[in-house]
Amino acid sequence: MNTQKIKLQFKENGLFRILMVSDIQETLDYDPRALQGLHAMIRAKKPDLVILGGDNCDGRKVKTKEELRQYLDIFTAPMEETGTPWMHVYGNHDHDVAVPAREQSAMYESYPHCISGHSPEDVPGVSNYITPIISHDGQHTAFVLYAFDTHHKEPVFATGATVDTLMLPNRPPYFRKWDIIRFEQQLWYWNASKALEAQEGHKVPAMAVMHVAPQEVNMVVDNPDESDLTGEHDELMQCGVVNSGIFATMLQRGDVKVIAAGHSHEVTLDGIYGGIRFCLDGCAGFSPYGLDDHRGGRIFDLHEDGSVETYMVAVKDLMEIG
Repeated sequence: MNTQKIKLQFKENGLFRILMVSDIQETLDYDPRALQGLHAMIRAKKPDLVILGGDNCDGRKVKTKEELRQYLDIFTAPMEETGTPWMHVYGNHDHDVAVPAREQSAMYESYPHCISGHSPEDVPGVSNYITPIISHDGQHTAFVLYAFDTHHKEPVFATGATVDTLMLPNRPPYFRKWDIIRFEQQLWYWNASKALEAQEGHKVPAMAVMHVAPQEVNMVVDNPDESDLTGEHDELMQCGVVNSGIFATMLQRGDVKVIAAGHSHEVTLDGIYGGIRFCLDGCAGFSPYGLDDHRGGRIFDLHEDGSVETYMVAVKDLMEIG
């Protein structure tokens, strides 16, 4: 389990608030509204934790260690200056940075209020780790966050299959070029969840945080009435090149209440499929494509009884965006 330098704990009223922001995807030549918006969301919503949900920078332009450090100094300042704990997962554009992901992780984790962890050596990807949230009385783990690395865009499988060989002409439109959550990651999650259940004497309610949502998110989109779908969902969802199986694993395990993701900049959907809530958080940056009216983040109000309330917060409602 992630050995956090800052302990996360429910308040006396049984509430723990998370602000998740994905796809900041800015550069050193950033749109100032992105930074101002992050400041505004933290001031207005006073989260107990901020999650950077991937594509935290545009790694096509932020390339070197020095550039990444300068960039992180800028975009972690809203959390560091307010003393707000924060954590991250990687998106495809974070893997575009010409710095190995483990070296990037060391840079992230060096910030005083960053509580990110990193993967065991035998687990694919780097931003796979567990973040516990302790009960208000400090006696037990009441909720847990599972962070997953959804990798880059050029998966190669043991058979030699690649994106080029798997992207056949006749396929569901949401099967795209992205990599998937690998079996070893799912086994890591399963074993960690089982160990936590043994420790606590019951399954601990959880939220899974990742950049690219599993393909089953499209069941929510395609069945809006049955899934109680809300939010923007006109953009075609872009999922992995093959079905990873992570959703089926979570269905069988039975502890994950919410799958929180980003990646599709214009999607802010919230809907339930198979008893698991899919929540996307749109786009937090102002340089990448997206809908200005919906740029912002998603609030998750976790309750100590395991229930979760969530809603989007738009930067335009907190400040003038021009």
